[in-house]
Amino acid sequence: MERIRKAFSTFSLTVLLTMNLFFIVFLLLALVTVIVGFGLDGGFLVRDGQLTLPGSLVLVYAVCILLAVSIVVMIRNVFIKPMNRIMNAMSELAKGNFDVRINTDQDKYVPREIHEFAQSFNKAAEELSGTEILRKDFINNFSHEFKTPIVSINGFADLLLSADLPREEEQEYLKIIRDESRRLTGLSQTILLLNQVESQTVLRGAELFRIDEQIRQSVLVTQQKWKQKELDFQLDLPEAEYCGNASLLKEVWTNILDNAAKFSEQGNPVQVTLLNQEEALTISVTDHGEGMDETVKAHIFEQFYQGDTSHKTQGNGLGMAMVYKIVKLHKGEIQIDSSPGNGSCITVILPKN
Repeated sequence: MERIRKAFSTFSLTVLLTMNLFFIVFLLLALVTVIVGFGLDGGFLVRDGQLTLPGSLVLVYAVCILLAVSIVVMIRNVFIKPMNRIMNAMSELAKGNFDVRINTDQDKYVPREIHEFAQSFNKAAEELSGTEILRKDFINNFSHEFKTPIVSINGFADLLLSADLPREEEQEYLKIIRDESRRLTGLSQTILLLNQVESQTVLRGAELFRIDEQIRQSVLVTQQKWKQKELDFQLDLPEAEYCGNASLLKEVWTNILDNAAKFSEQGNPVQVTLLNQEEALTISVTDHGEGMDETVKAHIFEQFYQGDTSHKTQGNGLGMAMVYKIVKLHKGEIQIDSSPGNGSCITVILPKN
């Protein structure tokens, strides 16, 4: 019995369905035959000395067989073939082929449920394909951001050890090693903070503080960092209090202001405004730099994404990803208004509830 059960379970769904249907038709015909036999023996099917039902019985047999075949063909085309196509696509997806798609247009009659499932599958495969691209970009950018300072530290350390250098040159190399070490430290701290923010589902450490003063302090830090550009920070920051995580929000203003300064031209203004409304605070940072195109805006909040693929500008592509996570953790919104050559305006809306 076990062998028969295993052999039976290896049949395809089409074969099993066909066998079941014909088995049902066979039982039906056998029942009809038994009834006819009893009718003949009892004299119920004889009229005027002639049998009137055999011809009709043959017709019933033919109709039942045709009906069974039609049902099998219908089920095979409507259900079995699309399901086989779906199973093959899922098998390809499991192998890592994220380009696979289910095309139901080639089937004339497809149930609504199967069509909707195929659409959901195609959408999921598209999302996984995008995730795979992001994963590869993440690895490439992550490797670049860590490899560059490590190579610099290693190279200048070898120079210091391999030759007697003038005092001025030694100091220059040591300064580069220090700066690159700080860069690695900052990158590590940013990754740890981003991981901490991502692991939170409920805001913790909320306190009431002067958010206008916090933004002013962030502007001062940014001015010192980019003082060589002689940027004109124009502030409109009325007094406002907010209940939130002060240390996390400080990272938001620091990153947004740093980006505005980084991409602004020499001597350009950077406007920082705060609108204190009844239900929310709206903070906007506007620069007059090179701006962003639609592709950059679509990916700006992704980890390690940088619009400048040449890596000429300083940065690691983590700042805006962290800004997005922190703002969302505060149940807020972040908006970007930017176009190439017209600068950028980053707006953060924080609800007061």
